[in-house]
Amino acid sequence: MKDNWKTIIREKIQEKLLKSSQDWQDINISTSGLMNFTIVSESFNGLNFTQRKEELMSLVNDSLSSYSLGFLSLYTPQEAESLQLRSLSEEEKSPIRTWQDLAQCTVDSESLSLKRTEHNVKLPRTITFYSYKGGVGRTTALTHVAWILAMRGRKVVAVDLDLEAPGLSTAFHLRPNPKHGIVDYFYERAYAPEGVEYDVSITQIFGEVKIPNATGRLFIVPAGLLNFDYISKVDDLRATATLNSGEDLWSTFKKEIFEQLKPDILLIDSRTGINQWGALSLLRAADEVIAFLFPNEQNKEGIDLLIQSLKFLKNFSLNFVFTPVPDTTEAGMTKVKKIWAQLQESLNNNSKSVDDDEEQEEEDQLNLLDDPDNIYEPLVIPYLAPIALADSYPVPALLDYYTRIANILDEETDELERSEILTGSDHRWEIIESLSFPEVNAANPGQQLDLLFQKTSDFEIFLDNSTCLIRGRKGTGKTALYWLFLKHFHVAKKLAYGRLENIVCFSGHGRFHESRPSRDEFEVIHQYLQKNNGSWEAFWRSYLLVRANQAKIIKFPRGRGGEKFHELKLLLKSISSNVWKYEHTQALMRLSTDAHLILLAKDALDTLDDCLERTSKIAWFLYDDLDEDFPKRNEIRVQALTGLFRFVQSCDSRGVKLVRFKIFLREDIWHGLIFDNKSHFNGRDLLLQWTRTDFLKLALRQALQSSQFKDLIGRFSPIESIDQASEESIDRALELLWGSRRRRGTKAKYVSRWVYERLTDSSSTTFPRSLSILLEGAKIQELTYRGQSSIQTPTDRLLRGKSLEVGLRKASEERCHAIKEEYPDLANFLDNIKGVSALTEKEVLRKIWEESAQDVIPTFDEFSAFLSEIGILEWRSKDQRYRFADIYFYGFEMSRVGAV
Repeated sequence: MKDNWKTIIREKIQEKLLKSSQDWQDINISTSGLMNFTIVSESFNGLNFTQRKEELMSLVNDSLSSYSLGFLSLYTPQEAESLQLRSLSEEEKSPIRTWQDLAQCTVDSESLSLKRTEHNVKLPRTITFYSYKGGVGRTTALTHVAWILAMRGRKVVAVDLDLEAPGLSTAFHLRPNPKHGIVDYFYERAYAPEGVEYDVSITQIFGEVKIPNATGRLFIVPAGLLNFDYISKVDDLRATATLNSGEDLWSTFKKEIFEQLKPDILLIDSRTGINQWGALSLLRAADEVIAFLFPNEQNKEGIDLLIQSLKFLKNFSLNFVFTPVPDTTEAGMTKVKKIWAQLQESLNNNSKSVDDDEEQEEEDQLNLLDDPDNIYEPLVIPYLAPIALADSYPVPALLDYYTRIANILDEETDELERSEILTGSDHRWEIIESLSFPEVNAANPGQQLDLLFQKTSDFEIFLDNSTCLIRGRKGTGKTALYWLFLKHFHVAKKLAYGRLENIVCFSGHGRFHESRPSRDEFEVIHQYLQKNNGSWEAFWRSYLLVRANQAKIIKFPRGRGGEKFHELKLLLKSISSNVWKYEHTQALMRLSTDAHLILLAKDALDTLDDCLERTSKIAWFLYDDLDEDFPKRNEIRVQALTGLFRFVQSCDSRGVKLVRFKIFLREDIWHGLIFDNKSHFNGRDLLLQWTRTDFLKLALRQALQSSQFKDLIGRFSPIESIDQASEESIDRALELLWGSRRRRGTKAKYVSRWVYERLTDSSSTTFPRSLSILLEGAKIQELTYRGQSSIQTPTDRLLRGKSLEVGLRKASEERCHAIKEEYPDLANFLDNIKGVSALTEKEVLRKIWEESAQDVIPTFDEFSAFLSEIGILEWRSKDQRYRFADIYFYGFEMSRVGAV
């Protein structure tokens, strides 16, 4: 059989010719299809070449199949020793160092199952900037990318291996230029006799580019000084030269440059085309290749050769940059995208291997639709006249064009750094066990709220005295704010940086007071107000005075000026106890319906304002639990809340300045209220929403509850203040927890974006509680892999993608349960969407509405608009379908059929 010919021939030769420990054989097929034999055997003693050949042919002639006989090297052990021939181990045979090696692998792979060479990537990574053709801006790109990385804090070494047309030091205007370059360094080590001390050391072949305000450093290793001596050395040098130590030229250089400079990353400016120095840069030195090409077929064909090499190299990364692109309009980019798509397809096909036993992560079950983040654009650098005309590089004004390339290199360097940190930790599983993701519960006095509470970007707006309405979906943190300012005011003051020095906070209504009016009592109050021509506005004014009196912040004037308040004072005194009783409800109903007391209550509010002014204080009254304590039936909730907002309006019109309101209300309830001059609250409201930065900061706060994880962060990406940290630094720190991308490859979604989007509904509302549940579920799932040797453990993160998906399922289930509780009238409808496609046709949704919710909301348009308002779904004009939010996919057991 064609696939096992080599094994059959080897076995025959082994049995007949290889008798002693000194005997060995090597068989390969040349690129022209010739079978070459090298055999060293004691059996050849006393035989001439013809006799040795005849002995070999008698063994293999029947097995040659369709191959022709090539070179025969048949020696005795003594002859082999004199010629310094030795048997190569499998490890020594495997590296692909030259184009010939690559061609040989291609031939071999057609006749036997050839395993790919394991390409172990370690720090510092080596990135080769390569182009098949010249004139595409390869060196220019390297100068800009190196500069950007150094500005970001990386220590960069740029090496000029374009030995036949060097120019890297000139591009940077390197001054002073080193006397020697890498050619001098290579030449001495390739040809100096054994034992002779080298004149050119590693310290003599690099110079530094001084970059103002950079937090990193940039070193350049030039090719050498251009003269006839340089030309002669390049002509004599062979990139495959092996030193007396057994190392090749590149290995020696990389080891010594690392010992001297400890760089984070090496950037190689490679020779164009197919030649020995290009092979060194690509096949020997590179951990990753950035291939630059002009968008035409000639360049594409050259780059295809690179892609073929990935059949034999694991963990090898290749990215394409199209440059200089003369037309970046939509029409001009058509050809670029076509070639890019072809190269990507070829790359994907050639990077697969049946022998690759690396664990493949499960495909993301929620990549349902084409959204902007799933549309991956090629890396493109347009034709830039200032670049073409520049005398030196980089051109500062054009650095942004090269940022995407730098981002890729930064990201992958970070991944290796994380791997080294986590691989070096003996307690990976203990660290995971120590992780804790507690939900923020500001009502719990035992919780360290100063460590867990994450203020959002809207926090400053909340602190504004004029902000009186805080809107948001249930679960977005309204109640946490309520409790923060009532039970943990010292924490709130720290977060506000001095803006609360003259503020005092009280509960106008909510659970801060264990004893307060209940739903039943509010029903009684509502009936009483209707029967006795009272108003909810008067009720809320009286209720506030009751709370102010209980807090002892109101003092009525004495003497003749205070006589009019006598009856009001007696009534308030009778209900000064904090335990809500029958008397409290009766007093409030009287205060809300008695015309004389209503007028006195208005004057009393002025008195409260005066008391606050004398003490230089502003009183905030906070209102929460309005959706739960006021029943929806009989318009109780609508009328009560309308009365509350009218009371706020009346305070403003009366000139009350030091009594301020913070009313926490569900977004959909606010939209359902209709009252005169509702626009009064425009600009004085705040919609609570979590930005991605807020969300990531909360995730990091929770993870840092583990002192062991905190230690890892300190080693990899120290953060002094989460509140002051940038999104980029927060993102980087979290990569230790969940990695950078969901899986390998530039098309994989970033984990931080994936988490945020999956926990955000269709109204752009994100739920912090869901984050806690997702992370806790992921931790529990990750621990199930402990001790399972058959399942590969990720080296660059604590929580793998599969664990996060399991956590997402838990978060989705909880969120679906919460929305059923929030909108009980929708329970029947929500039960009926089980098995329905997450991308649903209008008629399918209409039918479900008719069967389960028409009695709740009478028209379909109103119904679908309401579902959109509360974040369950959105209309996709592009697809002419409704799309359900990802956060509800698992919990409602929806289907992916029709969604892709």
